[in-house]
Amino acid sequence: MNKKLLAQLISEWARPRNVLALGLAVSPAFAFADDATGNEMDVLVVTGTSIKQTLTSNIAQSTMRTEADLTEIPRSAVVINRDLLDQQSASDMSDVLSNISNVSESNNYGGTRDQFSIRGFDASVYEDGTRIYGLASDKAVLEDIEYVEVVKGPESILYGNMNPGGLINIIGKKPQEEQSSQIALDLDEHGKQRLSFDSTGSANEDGTLLYRIVGVADDSEGWRDDSDSRQTYIAPSVTWVASEDTQITLSYKYNKEKVPFDRGTLAVLNSSGGWDFLDIGSKRLGAGFSSQERTTHKFGLEIEHDITDVWTTRLKLKHQKREYDGTRVHFYASSAASRGTTAGIPIYGQDQNKNAFDGTINRYIGGDDTSSDTDIVSWENQLTFDIGEAYHQVTTGIDATRYRENKTTSTSASWSGLNQLTTAYSGRFLGTSDPNSGAYDYNSDNFTNVSNPDDMFKIQDESQTLTEYGIYLNDLIEYGDWHFVAGVRADRYSRKYTKNYDETLQSAVSALVTLENEDTKRPYETNVSGQLGALYQITDNVSAFSNIATSYMPNNAYDSVANHWVDPQDGTQYEIGTKLALLDKKLNLTLSTYRIDLDNVAYAGDVTGSYDVYKQRSRGFEIDGDYAITDQLTAIFSYGYTDVEFVNAPDTVNKPVNIPENNASTWLFYNDGEEWGAGTGIVYVGDRAGNRRKGYDYTLDAYTLVNMTAWYQPAFADRQLRLQLSVANLFDEDYYTASSDSTQNAVYLGSPRTVSVKASYKF
Repeated sequence: MNKKLLAQLISEWARPRNVLALGLAVSPAFAFADDATGNEMDVLVVTGTSIKQTLTSNIAQSTMRTEADLTEIPRSAVVINRDLLDQQSASDMSDVLSNISNVSESNNYGGTRDQFSIRGFDASVYEDGTRIYGLASDKAVLEDIEYVEVVKGPESILYGNMNPGGLINIIGKKPQEEQSSQIALDLDEHGKQRLSFDSTGSANEDGTLLYRIVGVADDSEGWRDDSDSRQTYIAPSVTWVASEDTQITLSYKYNKEKVPFDRGTLAVLNSSGGWDFLDIGSKRLGAGFSSQERTTHKFGLEIEHDITDVWTTRLKLKHQKREYDGTRVHFYASSAASRGTTAGIPIYGQDQNKNAFDGTINRYIGGDDTSSDTDIVSWENQLTFDIGEAYHQVTTGIDATRYRENKTTSTSASWSGLNQLTTAYSGRFLGTSDPNSGAYDYNSDNFTNVSNPDDMFKIQDESQTLTEYGIYLNDLIEYGDWHFVAGVRADRYSRKYTKNYDETLQSAVSALVTLENEDTKRPYETNVSGQLGALYQITDNVSAFSNIATSYMPNNAYDSVANHWVDPQDGTQYEIGTKLALLDKKLNLTLSTYRIDLDNVAYAGDVTGSYDVYKQRSRGFEIDGDYAITDQLTAIFSYGYTDVEFVNAPDTVNKPVNIPENNASTWLFYNDGEEWGAGTGIVYVGDRAGNRRKGYDYTLDAYTLVNMTAWYQPAFADRQLRLQLSVANLFDEDYYTASSDSTQNAVYLGSPRTVSVKASYKF
């Protein structure tokens, strides 16, 4: 068959009604229940009045660690750029990532973290292409984001240990030669007050010294009671263009914030054996003083040098220092039937899935004082050359990471609550008259106005040191209409951990239980990861691709019953898909299917010190696209289907939590090209399991959110002034974003309808 005839057949096939049918037919995932394969997404970028596939300068950091057009790479990646963040008036990473198929919100630990899942697995979080341990414990500062990359599937080949679902890479703003400054004020009806500024340009006449400084000052209230938050953020950076071949960038980021720790509401067992969610409105089941304070310093040095026309080398040094102090109030249902005594002290046990809720809720306080240091060295090399008719882009390098953490854990003597040991210690040895004084009757008590008992005592000190070294090589090959990728990486990993109980506590409870200190060092484990992929450009508008990639992640678990370290998690993804550019490339579609198998998933077993080890499998299908309907009217859209399950798991295990089987989103934007524009979006998230354990069979219901926004840039201000009005959750739908996946059954609440205004001025 000649190529012209093949092109005609492909053109007919590429009609939208046929694309979906082929996407289902070509994948074994849908032909047979036990076979699935990959996913792919294109780059969605809002640029002025049009949305299109494009290449941005830092895409390489996540996909191939080298500049490469994603339309030619047999892997899946989505890019959300600065313009889209602004036009949608995104307030946090949940807004940003809701644009992407098969990305879902996970346990955000009381609203203090950015935690997400990709393709049914916890996502790994990176910043500017390098992993920084502990980063997921901080919420991203959107004002300092240039764009956000989401890479689907395993990336251990380039980044070492990670989950197989994929990674989120937050790309920060960099110094630019063109002078530009902006100040912005963001307000909403609940009390948000956020002021930011951003300035960049050249510091000298010849343009060899570039600077940028981004800052945020926040003093806000949220829609929940006692939800005051404060933040000070400043991020200066300098780039010295030493020559045409060499540039050096120094950066520093300072972030100090205090944020509330709010577990939301409770899933409770009713008298009929079903599950209810407590309707609490804006009340806090915990306490108003439950909060976290943290201070982070991040230092960066990057040196890039073009050794020759075909060889570029890049050295990255990063250091992060983090201080954290948290007073966190947790809570759980505790009926009379769940209570008992230890050493003569009443113990308020958890109802869990055994007793109907009678109104009793017990609170306890967990205190953490943590400090950590992270050091990362990365040396990358990119080489481009021809061998015969094949063009190669080779990326090779070495990574080294060291993470050190010291943590002191404490609890309250009067709100000691959950742990039988600490409750007994509080009552029997400290003489606390009521170690369960955090308890109250939900139906009758005024539980909102409580003060901090300020009677914390230390439980234990912990320290750990993680070290990881990796060396990798990846080759992106172009041969005619074919594009191949092949790569391999070797990693070496170790963890040293110590835990020392407070000596007074150990001595006091020795007659009840023996608290043994720990001092373990995991022997170095080695791992080899790889990837292979191919993309064939069938026509200028149609391509097909497939890939296989592996991942690994240490379990860091020693099974004291079986007397061995639990093997690391090993993941494998199979993916197949197609990329289409139709209607003169105004309509861009990516369709793909995938299957991911993860071995050696480990959770603590019923016997103390043991671990249950089994598999997790994810299979799915995705569509992502953009459509430039007219010069003024554009749309972006996505749909994802995920079927995720545990395999060969114990009978007590249900299924992975917070993973919707279906999710979808669409936004439609109109821009008159002069002074004003508007957009509306719909986000749908399907039903999700609320708990990993059988018996806790509550479900987080599906929800649909409608958002609207409009902006005005008046001509009299040379369109440098921008005024924007936005309404999130227009129809004020009640919904739950995620569960905590614990026996305490905490469930997080979605935000009500929120009207916000933002004013910014460029100069």
